Amino acid sequence: MMSMEENLIQDLNAIMMNSEVKEIIDSRRKEFIKNRFGDERVWLTELAYCILVANTSAKSGLKCIEALTKSGKLFNGSTKDIEEILKISGYRYPRKRAEYIFEARGKIKEIKEAIEKTLDPNERRDWLRRNVKGLGMKESSHFLRNMGYFDYAIIDRHILKVLSKYGITKIEQRKLTIKRYLELEKLIKEISMKLNVEPGILDLYLWYMDTGEVLK
Repeated sequence: MMSMEENLIQDLNAIMMNSEVKEIIDSRRKEFIKNRFGDERVWLTELAYCILVANTSAKSGLKCIEALTKSGKLFNGSTKDIEEILKISGYRYPRKRAEYIFEARGKIKEIKEAIEKTLDPNERRDWLRRNVKGLGMKESSHFLRNMGYFDYAIIDRHILKVLSKYGITKIEQRKLTIKRYLELEKLIKEISMKLNVEPGILDLYLWYMDTGEVLK
């Protein structure tokens, strides 16, 4: 009889053999690598997106970031301008997230330089969560993955749901502590090694298992 983890690996293997899904995820991976070599606007766009999707849906975050970039307010608007765009877009936390995005914009050069010069993956993530408001372990991991650093697991409710379904962990009722996040990330990294795929890319397959979609 297969273990719970073996069942998950078997099902993930089946999805990874789906050429349509694999093609989409391979395309996302290329986009993420391209982002790393983008200018400060590219970095700010991805950072703002990761701030926006915290405790909200990915689709809501995408809608808002599209409105912010299309209007130009992401790059030159005041905190109030950003807040108004978020309100119009139906976003749940317009004021606080507008403040986070505005502050991040003023530090984006420093953020980009700090990430590029830091070689240790854990130090890279720790620097982000300590220095950028609105970023915790998950959001920092999400941003780094979207900038082409694939060493991190993005542990959100969708990933926890899949792990719970296969009996690997229970649904966490509270916000993950750093210690608990790292414990779960270790499990995901072990699975990713067995599948020969980076943790940040495995996240897309796990997300697809729960939602039937591949976003970012």
